Amino acid sequence: MQHDSMRRAALIGAVLILRMWVRADDAPAIDPAICREWFGEALQVAPMTLAETNAAVSEVTCNGHTAGWVFRTDQVPPVCKGKRGEIAVLVALGTDGRIKGLRVLSHKEDPKYFGRLKAGFFQQFLNQRPDSDVKIDAVTQATYSSKAIISDVMDGAKLVIALPEVAAKVKRPEDCSLTKTATMPHN
Repeated sequence: MQHDSMRRAALIGAVLILRMWVRADDAPAIDPAICREWFGEALQVAPMTLAETNAAVSEVTCNGHTAGWVFRTDQVPPVCKGKRGEIAVLVALGTDGRIKGLRVLSHKEDPKYFGRLKAGFFQQFLNQRPDSDVKIDAVTQATYSSKAIISDVMDGAKLVIALPEVAAKVKRPEDCSLTKTATMPHN
């Protein structure tokens, strides 16, 4: 009996890994029209080839310079579920590591409850760094859905920012010349 449960667990694990691997390779292209509201008109969106993960992340460039990254929460681990299944959210990250925008692409939640997630809920994410201690409030009577989105967006964004190919291009506040103070000679 224990042998059967171990075999079942191994099979489930293999299926999950294969499912995530297939997702990353078969990731649908990100629609640049959606990204324009976050990054501006002159942009290009291209999938990144990531060395150490199977996460599907696209780099957004404007005039040849990195402007940020976009990813779908259903293509970046961990995949979280609402009450009825996965909720796919497109997330935009700026080069400062802050969330520039998000949009729900698909879900299987009850419309009655999912409809309670209004613009105010999603605005809580804007300009937040996923590695900060910010608290985003869940929505009453849409608790499963809102908590799944919070977890998906924040944990996915942390993973994307930690990728070596992304981390090398993220500008921290200490990297910005406007936030540095001039050194003063001491007498």
